[in-house]
Amino acid sequence: MAKTYKVLERSYINGRLYEPGETLELEIDRPGSNLELVKATKADKAKVGDESTDKPADNLPDA
Repeated sequence: MAKTYKVLERSYINGRLYEPGETLELEIDRPGSNLELVKATKADKAKVGDESTDKPADNLPDA
């Protein structure tokens, strides 16, 4: 499963140059010293595989 990492120092990863502060998703076991795991917030966790509970306006029951 892919995890989100923050770049701590300028790094060339998968054919692209990343600057400090940028984030990227990687499927790796052990990040190097140039990457820091970004902890998921509650909002981010809710987005993963969560279907919206809001019904579109045209799908509401008739009153």
